Amino acid sequence: MSTEDYPHGAIPKINPAVSKHRRLFTEHSAAPYLLTTFTNARWLENSPREYDSLMGPHQELIVANVEDDDDLVGRTPDDEMERVGALNPDFYIPSDRWVYEDTMTPAAQLKEIDRCMSGTRAVYNRIQDRDDLSTSVIPLAKGWKVWHFERCRRTIDDLGIDYCAFDVTQYESIYMILDDVRTLIDVIQPSGILLIGRIAPDHLRRCPAEVVAATGVNHWRKNCEPASGELSREAYGNWATDANNALTTVPSETRQSRLDQFPGITGVQFHG
Repeated sequence: MSTEDYPHGAIPKINPAVSKHRRLFTEHSAAPYLLTTFTNARWLENSPREYDSLMGPHQELIVANVEDDDDLVGRTPDDEMERVGALNPDFYIPSDRWVYEDTMTPAAQLKEIDRCMSGTRAVYNRIQDRDDLSTSVIPLAKGWKVWHFERCRRTIDDLGIDYCAFDVTQYESIYMILDDVRTLIDVIQPSGILLIGRIAPDHLRRCPAEVVAATGVNHWRKNCEPASGELSREAYGNWATDANNALTTVPSETRQSRLDQFPGITGVQFHG
């Protein structure tokens, strides 16, 4: 699968069980990708008609097994495959685990990173073995140190995928995000990164060229919800234009050459 076929641009994270989210994004031309969590995707599994009506012909669904630690406890590749098999999403981010700096020893960090990579391999291989599934796996890079990312690189290289996701939801500082993203790039050397949990245009403008996609919820929701409480499709379109322009801003000489690999991130094609 070509790298340019992976998600790019600003991607809203949604809860499909929320009717306001469905009304906002159903067949929205400025939302070619929709992302929801493994837990929230259960609603789509239980509501196949709503699932079919939500996704327009130009839209693609990303299901992310990236959520709170309590939701991840006990979840296995068998559980993941059950949901993937039921929904056949366009993309799936598998097997997240928790890795913390202050409360975990290096050995404990390594154990959880290895569990993430082992689960990623298992889910990837099982999807590949299914002729009835067209889902593409997006591996998740875990950690922040060089040796963390080295551990992830082995799996990502073995899978032959030149694209990964990186969760920064719990980061408090954009400076910490940028430092760790640069370390990830130095070690894994992906052509594209999907940044999870940070989608404000002011922050996206500062990201390295390899960050070609970003997803989150608070910033788009805050900018699309007027006093009436109903989410505005027009306001979302305006916000998406700003966010996508931020992803194509040139913070270094390398950004445009990198984004040439993702021709969908253009003002005309993406919002046309």
